[in-house]
Amino acid sequence: MSTVKRIGKAAVFPLWKRLRWRIENVTDQRFAPQLDDLRGQLAHMRGQLDGLRGELHAVRDELRGHTDQRVDDLDGRFRWHDDELRRLAAHVAAMDSRVASLERPGAASSEVSEARDEHARIRARVAAVAQYEERIARVEEALAQRVSGD
Repeated sequence: MSTVKRIGKAAVFPLWKRLRWRIENVTDQRFAPQLDDLRGQLAHMRGQLDGLRGELHAVRDELRGHTDQRVDDLDGRFRWHDDELRRLAAHVAAMDSRVASLERPGAASSEVSEARDEHARIRARVAAVAQYEERIARVEEALAQRVSGD
């Protein structure tokens, strides 16, 4: 530190010590009532803030409880809908294949023609059985006449 600064500090320091005390006394006298008022307002606002914080926590807890209940309800509904969708998926897949077979024009007519052909074969068999029964009836009648005419 330079000598000029040392001399300046040595000369100014006692003066500053006396002035500082006077400045602090004057500011305390002038601004102490305003500071006390501001401190009172700050304490009042802190009290209001604490009250509002308590109300906010109460509302938050109430909403959290309501939200938890709604989430549980929706979770149950979601599971039910999910199960229903899984169950219906198999039915939809089966119906989809049926609709696809009906959409093909040759597929439906071929199934109908297959059914008609099967019915024709059955009718032919029934007609053949009827012819055999008729022939058997004639043979039995001829035998009965020979036995009775002898």
